[in-house]
Amino acid sequence: MKFVKYLAIAFAGVLMASCDEDFNDWASPIKNPEEKAITIPGYTATAAEGAVIDMANAPATVKVLTLAGDALPEGFTLENIRLKATPEGVENAQTYEIDLENDGTVATATLNSLTEEVFGRRPVARTFNCKVLVDAVKDGQAVLINAGSIQIKVTPTAPHISQHYYLIGDIAGTSWSPTETAMPFKHSDKDVYDDPVFTITFPVKEGDNYFAFIDDVTVEKNDWAYVYACTDGNGKNGETGKICRRNEIDNEGSFNVKVKGDAKYVKMTINLMDGTYKLEKMNFALYYEIGNESGWKTTNALCSPKLDENYQGYYWLDGEFKFKPLPGIGTDDWAGDLEFAGDNKVADIPNGPNFSAPKAGFYQINLDLNTNTYSLVAINSITCVGEHNGWKQDDANCHMTYNAAAGCWELTTDLKNGFKFAANDEWKISWGGAAGNSEAYDNLSQFDGKDLNVPNGDGKYKIQLYLSYEGANRVVLTKQ
Repeated sequence: MKFVKYLAIAFAGVLMASCDEDFNDWASPIKNPEEKAITIPGYTATAAEGAVIDMANAPATVKVLTLAGDALPEGFTLENIRLKATPEGVENAQTYEIDLENDGTVATATLNSLTEEVFGRRPVARTFNCKVLVDAVKDGQAVLINAGSIQIKVTPTAPHISQHYYLIGDIAGTSWSPTETAMPFKHSDKDVYDDPVFTITFPVKEGDNYFAFIDDVTVEKNDWAYVYACTDGNGKNGETGKICRRNEIDNEGSFNVKVKGDAKYVKMTINLMDGTYKLEKMNFALYYEIGNESGWKTTNALCSPKLDENYQGYYWLDGEFKFKPLPGIGTDDWAGDLEFAGDNKVADIPNGPNFSAPKAGFYQINLDLNTNTYSLVAINSITCVGEHNGWKQDDANCHMTYNAAAGCWELTTDLKNGFKFAANDEWKISWGGAAGNSEAYDNLSQFDGKDLNVPNGDGKYKIQLYLSYEGANRVVLTKQ
């Protein structure tokens, strides 16, 4: 009978509010205050077993709560069960509304999508603190009931992704050891579950080039069973395919690239979320800068697109550096490294002096092995130039800011179709889409680059420009 009593009082309030409306001053703006919910002693929601959800093993729908209390009075129905869900441990957290079926069930895809939106895809348990609301409905009138609070815990589905991946094999600069870390893959500054793509560019020789790759797990366990393999069989891989651990297949599964005068380097891209790889032959040579900016721990590739021994790249420098022909940083791969020989000259000088940047900053790095010289051009500014600013390459309002931690130039501004990037407030150094492609966001060229289009229509975009070398320069556009 408690249920009847509380509902009767609540409905009386609804009716009184309805009668009072006849006396409102209709010249005044209509206001819709937040609906008040009543509580009914003994009528509460309880979290069901399905409120703890591991998406890797979850069914299409789960029951997250049950409602307990007195039987409904005649003529009443409970409808529109919903949750006011607030993510736990999130600063300035927003509250989300989740609609349930009348039996307390919800689609698991709904919870997974919300969890990924709020927390990302990392497969750890995430908690939502939820207030349960339900309507008691009779004769078209509804009373909002606060049925208490529950917790929902969701673990997104995703494979394990390590923080670091490394190339091993018959490649200069590395070995077949399952603990070899001399040739690391590159990755963005994002969480590996939000960006599961890693890349590496490495030198190859004529004939067969066998290799594999490893991760932090492999290094920790020092076990070949955890080396990453190609599912297509040892050396029989194509340019694209699936990856797995060696303990998941019956063959050795090493990768192989056959070179017949058609490549000096290979770019490998791995997607750990999809479990896929891609191999791209590159018929231009690379050389490498290494220096104080990374504590002598990371090599930066310089490109010679014309295979004419003129190398160029764009990187942050801070203090001393040198050039080397091999990408690894181990103690046995310094053969052929180049030192400062005075007057912008380079030479292979045993224990010779390092080069030095005039000051910490972003530079165009040039290395000419025809004349054994080098030069640095300071990149003091980069402007996003286009239809949005009247093609003014010296527009300070469209200057980008270098984010050293992320390794990119950034700007948030309005964009229209037709834009590119210019250095130092002039067109002498600029980037657009390679090969006449106005949507070549992953391949920006310094040589006659095409004006770029915006991918999702005119509007405000966060722009992240990653510069390294010809063939690898790219821009990421995120509509705001």
